[in-house]
Amino acid sequence: MQFVFFILGVCISALIAFFISRRSANETQTVLSQDTSLEKRVTEDLASQLMDILDVFAIGVVFIDYKNNHRAKNKAASSMTGVRYVDILVNQAVDEMVTLVAELGHGDRVFEAVAGTTRFFRIHGEKLRSQSVIVTIEDITEKSRIETVQTDFVANLSHELKTPIGAIAALADSLTGETETDVAWRLAERIVTESHRMSRIVDDLLDLSRLEFGGTEDWTNIDLSHVLVEAVSTNQHSAKRQGLNLSLSNTGNLFVRGERSQLISVFSNLIENAIKYSETGNVVLVESLGLGNEIVVNVIDHGIGIAEHDQKRIFERFYRVDRARSRATGGTGLGLSIVRHIVLEHGGSIEVVSEEGIGSTFTVRLPQVSVKPAPDLVDDLGALT
Repeated sequence: MQFVFFILGVCISALIAFFISRRSANETQTVLSQDTSLEKRVTEDLASQLMDILDVFAIGVVFIDYKNNHRAKNKAASSMTGVRYVDILVNQAVDEMVTLVAELGHGDRVFEAVAGTTRFFRIHGEKLRSQSVIVTIEDITEKSRIETVQTDFVANLSHELKTPIGAIAALADSLTGETETDVAWRLAERIVTESHRMSRIVDDLLDLSRLEFGGTEDWTNIDLSHVLVEAVSTNQHSAKRQGLNLSLSNTGNLFVRGERSQLISVFSNLIENAIKYSETGNVVLVESLGLGNEIVVNVIDHGIGIAEHDQKRIFERFYRVDRARSRATGGTGLGLSIVRHIVLEHGGSIEVVSEEGIGSTFTVRLPQVSVKPAPDLVDDLGALT
């Protein structure tokens, strides 16, 4: 009988042990499941916090976590341009990069999106060790434009300086063996002319440099009528020498905020161009008027005019409509670029209306400022002073 109770006790103990072990396995599985869920939740929370931080950046960031089947992107990546068609093209390029990175581990490309205007994007992808991929999207349109401008600027500058330098070298070489006085004088005069041309290029470049790095600390309220009188007076001799009538129609008492010498440079340059490209006997007119909160100045000529396809480019550095004529008149191709820069710095705008064979009108608009007249001074006897 005791043996029977012993066997029964062993069976009961085994059964209890079985149920205890089964319960422990279930609890362990539950804990593991909870840990996995917690890990996924923590991963998603960290990714969400990371994207909140990345939202302040202009560069788009896309994060793909394959382990937890999670995908996130910052605001810049959600809408790179605000143009629906372009954003669709960018998203397609990002998906292609994700596929490429999943296979190769990394990728980099410059993507061009054409939709009315052309935009350029650099898309870079890297595969991370945690079974995830990160892709960055950067709009490099402006950077590409600046690089192109810089490249063109260096190329144009080299070309413009090479011409007078080459001419001076050739003329000096000819002058070395010249024995006739008259010929020697002509060669020397041409050397001086080419030297002045090169000097003007350097001066214009220095002016541009000063304008780009200058400030507004020394600006004052300026009567633009006085500026126009000085600009016209400076060019009167040149106009008469070419047989032109240079006249000024000025309403007076039109004040702007700015730098006097720069504004004189603007209108002197426009008047000089009008004279340069006008034929003998014509009229160059400078007129100013106040329209509401702005001052409008027109420089009008009846010269050779500018072709329509050239009008959009004449304010570019070194761009010249007629290179042969510009060389003959000593133009550097920087004048209108300087004019535009000064006008924009003064909060204004400049535009041109022209027709070949009829003439051109350059219109400058500047913000007008209100200036109270100085009070009359009265002495002790009541008389005006």
